[in-house]
Amino acid sequence: MTTRTIVQRLSRGRLAALALLLLLGSGCATGSKERIAALEADNRSLRDQLGRTRNDATGAMRSRDELTRMLNDARREADALRAQLAAMPPATEPAAPGWTAVPGGAMIAIEDDVLFASGKHVLRDEARRTLDRIVSTLQGEYGDKDIFVFGHTDDRPIKKSGWADNWQLSTERALAVVRYLKEHGVTPNRLVAAGCGEHRPRAENVSEANRTANRRVEIFAIDRNISSGRQRGE
Repeated sequence: MTTRTIVQRLSRGRLAALALLLLLGSGCATGSKERIAALEADNRSLRDQLGRTRNDATGAMRSRDELTRMLNDARREADALRAQLAAMPPATEPAAPGWTAVPGGAMIAIEDDVLFASGKHVLRDEARRTLDRIVSTLQGEYGDKDIFVFGHTDDRPIKKSGWADNWQLSTERALAVVRYLKEHGVTPNRLVAAGCGEHRPRAENVSEANRTANRRVEIFAIDRNISSGRQRGE
């Protein structure tokens, strides 16, 4: 084998090795770029996720702060309501038997035919037993209260009894009851008489049963400081 042949073969070997190295280098470079691109994409995705997480955390903190503010407002409102309830007068006391509890006291309603004949203002004899029981209650359970007596009629106009109108009749009936209470021990400065005529009915005056229910005398026993704005004992 000649020297020239050997040189040619060695040259071809170097070229082949160099080509192989170039190919390997090119393959490594391409793979590295792909890995770098993939890592950059992962990095961008992680940054995006981190940004969303931070936004979510910020929103959650704002929601927490808003809920805390609302809770504090609700607590303040509850405290204010408790203070208002504590400052309110005591609940209405239980009514005496036969009476109905109302704010500041109690009331009892008596149908007019128990107390009076039709169109009259003079008390029946049997009315006195009813009123005596009421006097006992007013002097006992309600001895510290003002007494209001309201007369009521139905809507039928006055024709034969001689009264100017139902107001006059209802007022005279309230006065008759007030005078009886006074004569039997209730002090006058506790007593008030008023006539309402037909203007405060229990029910519409469309039937005889309703008209009977509307003809009545109502007696209210009310705390003095509520009824007149005075302090007790004035």
